[in-house]
Amino acid sequence: MEKRVTFQRVLLINPPTGLYIREDRCQWPVDGLSATSIRPPLDLAYAAAVLRSRGKECTIRDYPVEGGGWDALREDIKSLEPHMLLVSATSPTINQDLKAAAVLKEMLPASFAVAKGAHFFIHDYGSLEKFSDLDAVIRGEVEPVMDKMAEGVPWSRIAGLTYRSSGKIHRNPEQSYLSDLDAIPFPARDLLRNGLYTRPDTAAPQTTLQTNRGCPSDCVYCLAGRASGKKIRSRSPENIAEEIEICLKEFGIRNFFFRADTFTWNKSWTIDVCREIIDRKLDVAWVCNSRVDTIDAERLSWMKRAGCWLISFGVESGNQEVLDRMKKGTRVADAKRALKLCREAGIKSYAFFVIGLPWENRETLLETARYSRQLDADFAEFSFAVPFPGSELYDIAIREKLMEENALDFFNNEEPVIRTFYLEKDELVALRKTALRGFYFRPRYILRTLGKLRSPGEAYRYVRFGLEKARGMLLK
Repeated sequence: MEKRVTFQRVLLINPPTGLYIREDRCQWPVDGLSATSIRPPLDLAYAAAVLRSRGKECTIRDYPVEGGGWDALREDIKSLEPHMLLVSATSPTINQDLKAAAVLKEMLPASFAVAKGAHFFIHDYGSLEKFSDLDAVIRGEVEPVMDKMAEGVPWSRIAGLTYRSSGKIHRNPEQSYLSDLDAIPFPARDLLRNGLYTRPDTAAPQTTLQTNRGCPSDCVYCLAGRASGKKIRSRSPENIAEEIEICLKEFGIRNFFFRADTFTWNKSWTIDVCREIIDRKLDVAWVCNSRVDTIDAERLSWMKRAGCWLISFGVESGNQEVLDRMKKGTRVADAKRALKLCREAGIKSYAFFVIGLPWENRETLLETARYSRQLDADFAEFSFAVPFPGSELYDIAIREKLMEENALDFFNNEEPVIRTFYLEKDELVALRKTALRGFYFRPRYILRTLGKLRSPGEAYRYVRFGLEKARGMLLK
């Protein structure tokens, strides 16, 4: 007999297990990052929008941001009596995240617990074996799975689902990636406490807006290709602008993080999005991610006119051999050119560096630290390489025995998960501090940053961040 589930009320949650970015390819603790703010649970808002289009009643809770713990979850289950619980999980918090399923079953044994997250690309079967209260996990995009569940399709026919039925675990075939992103309903932002998600510099409300999905790159540490496919699938400029208008008119939000693995990959599409924002006279400010080899003066000019004020670049390393071995596909000179063009266009830059990959040694890491100062971005982050399940780096770390058992559990930005072939973890920690101090403690950088502040509130937030960052670099 095929498993077919009927439900009406759904509770969608970020569980009370810490402030993490939970965006499948990006599973990262917020604490300790230089200039990254807490992001709204967009995946849950998309899932809720799809469910509501099928007539379901939805509630979203982001417990870490809202300040709720496990008691708050229990209170919500008691008052809402959901027929289904959807949990957004990350690899670092997985063992705590999936306790939510046990809480649900304890209170409502007949309800169903489902989880989503990149962790299940690899550990779907094992998670269902380990957590007996979990009914199903989603591998891949959440919207088509939720749509079919809400439609009442038997679970055995839902691609991308691994589930439990009659005491056995079943893994369905992989799902195809959605081809028409315009067909997805806009995220259910009315179910979010939007005021809790703000710009780190001004504290003004900021939301995430997904512009495209997919990444053709092969970086060994990244889950982008696994999470959203190798082919870039873009929303139409008109569809993006319509969502922006709703955010402005209905929620009073004018600050955006344009979520895309590489917003600037397609030059004509990028310019068309900017032109649509300009033509509609949308007074917005936004940031995005980019590659250093997908930027030119024309693109930046349009982006600046459309409200872009900061671009995050995955620079990763100042050593060409390291870039080649991580399969980044860029040249050291590309970043210098990209950041120079940003300065000329009046757009701030945020340079991300990945340190501690298996072949990293003291010389290559110090070379990256020097390179970061030469680039002179407005912000810089030196992140330890993390071998998330599903990435090529994960396979390397396991094969070469670079990672201890349970090393991923609740990892933080101050300690590496793996050692390299040449450096132990304590050496990596010391070298990261050297890189951070060298970048942020330059008198020229401090004076330039203070000179750009526009209000007392902004000055307060920058100074507070600087003091916290200094304390972390000097005392830990």
